[in-house]
Amino acid sequence: MDDCTKVLVYGSFDGFARSTDSSLLISVVLDGGEKVEIPEEFIVSADQMVNKYKIKLKDVIARIEKFDLATKAVWINEILNELGSEYGAFKYKAGYEQGKFDGAMEHEKVKIPQFVADYIDFKKTYDFHVYGAMRVIEDHYDKRVPEWFYKKNIETFALAWILGYEIEKERRYIVTLKSSGQKLYYHTEDEDYIFSSYDGVFYSEYHTKADLEENDMSWVFDCPGLDVEEVKE
Repeated sequence: MDDCTKVLVYGSFDGFARSTDSSLLISVVLDGGEKVEIPEEFIVSADQMVNKYKIKLKDVIARIEKFDLATKAVWINEILNELGSEYGAFKYKAGYEQGKFDGAMEHEKVKIPQFVADYIDFKKTYDFHVYGAMRVIEDHYDKRVPEWFYKKNIETFALAWILGYEIEKERRYIVTLKSSGQKLYYHTEDEDYIFSSYDGVFYSEYHTKADLEENDMSWVFDCPGLDVEEVKE
């Protein structure tokens, strides 16, 4: 123990005393039986010690109330998960939807891409909680997930995890050769892209940006010899 280490001495009050300079001393009988006299300013009662370090629920709630909605959701979910598996996200979701969470309002389900929904479902299958899933998101094999997450979508991710989600409809495109009018098709049987005037049963003319990027076809968006038209739903 270092010379300047603070210590706590246990004993019982045994009256008052005066020092040679008339300052007030407190007589304390230590738990071991020895009697000591200690200056009043260095004495704290056991009740004061308990109250000093006591964690009050209202202080915890006041701190949580300062957070944004997504951070609130993460904290509440973590607290409930610590209480036991039956208290987890389901309990919070139920309470939230019933408006029983202080100041809570009904929220529409957020819309997220299919690949983010796949990540959430995958992590929930292995009993991850929301904070754990967010911590390891950078390690996910589909790098679209962390890329989307860090594009100001952290709150959206938390709300999707806690309150549920809807799949965001991806934009679809038709790609046409300006010179011949042939369209770009994905041949579902050959699993390849071709330009053709033939529209057969295995030919799909609608393409998402994600599909094109995955198959090294993203160059079509920058090619001056092609018309790229977004499909209107």
